[in-house]
Amino acid sequence: MIIAEYNPFHLGHAWQLQTIRQQLGSDCAVMIIMSGNFTQRGEPAVLDKWSRTRMALSGGADLVVELPFAYAAASAERFASGGVLLAYASGLEGHLVFGSECGDLGPLNQLAELLSEETPEYRRLLHEQLDLGESFPAARQSAVAGLTGQSDLAGLLASSNNILAVEYLKALRHLPCSRLIPLTLPRQGQAYLDNQAGGQGSGFASASAIRLCLDQHFAAPVPDWAGLIKNLSAMMPSAALAILLEKIQSGPGPLNPESLAGPIIGLLRSRQIEEIEQYPGMGEGLGRRLAAAARRPQTAPEKGSGRLAGLLADAATRRFPQTRIQRALLVLLAGLRAEDLTLFDAAGGPQYLRILGFNRRGRYLLKLMRKLAERPVIMNASDFLEYKDPALTRLADLDLLATDQWMLAAGKTCGRDFDTPVVMG
Repeated sequence: MIIAEYNPFHLGHAWQLQTIRQQLGSDCAVMIIMSGNFTQRGEPAVLDKWSRTRMALSGGADLVVELPFAYAAASAERFASGGVLLAYASGLEGHLVFGSECGDLGPLNQLAELLSEETPEYRRLLHEQLDLGESFPAARQSAVAGLTGQSDLAGLLASSNNILAVEYLKALRHLPCSRLIPLTLPRQGQAYLDNQAGGQGSGFASASAIRLCLDQHFAAPVPDWAGLIKNLSAMMPSAALAILLEKIQSGPGPLNPESLAGPIIGLLRSRQIEEIEQYPGMGEGLGRRLAAAARRPQTAPEKGSGRLAGLLADAATRRFPQTRIQRALLVLLAGLRAEDLTLFDAAGGPQYLRILGFNRRGRYLLKLMRKLAERPVIMNASDFLEYKDPALTRLADLDLLATDQWMLAAGKTCGRDFDTPVVMG
């Protein structure tokens, strides 16, 4: 099992799937728990969830299950916890596979144990750094270094995939039994946030580099289609690239964060500051900062930037990094309330397994899940109508709304969850 975004699917993802089968057997089945239409960085996915499911199946995945919006567009801890709980709820046994810059479970497990315990001394060191205005990730790294005296160990928390790996291991520690075996593979190629297009000399290009390549293409006065295809051919498997090019031609998508600038700025300008501050992630003065930034006269965006980029630059500080702000803005856009998160936590996490796509081998996994799963298996949005549980229905409402928001930003109509079939690979 893999928890992923595939935003979009690239050569590094294909390498990971190939390596899994080399290590675990060529006949092993691979289930992907994939973010829907929004990602952990608080951004719209470049393509819709069904197009990215097609990419995954074309690249070697067998079954794709959607990670609900409330977990997909959340902090690393909630993202990882939601994915692990969903994998566990499938009832299947196997390996939970994830990439890491470290590539070694030993120190990652050491960090997971330390951060799971949260001793009084650790909390004291953490709050000291937070009081100095550090962001949570930086404060946590400093606290671990101060507590252990091991700067190298703490330094692992500076890398995005290591952070997620530690959060997966923390989540696994909280499961009632261990039918999921962790396996980490070293991340290949560019770092997660390395967005320098054309940097393939160091290995596989990152998804960030692919998205930057797309943004530069569409921002150019005269788009260079031949150059775009040449660049992307070095970054993506041919089947995934074909799907991306198809969507560029016919839609919906591709989207980028600026696609949501209008509705987000409109909400910030129309809501009362006190109301904005009630949404998760908007505390500590962030809601007031964003509202003030949105209500200042809007100037023409600089070349290569946009309205949302200007808002983020105006509001970002050491304490409020851009990713946290983007997630808070998505929460506001979706209407995700603090009481919703409390409801989902009390209910034990994700409440269903929404199937996005499968192939013949995935059909066998699906057959097993129907017998073993601890949560309902949902094949179409109309299946949600059968359930009255408050946590399930609220989680589903947010997923449906997330799809509508993505489609509206792409110039399409609402309700796609009800009329889009499961992808057959």
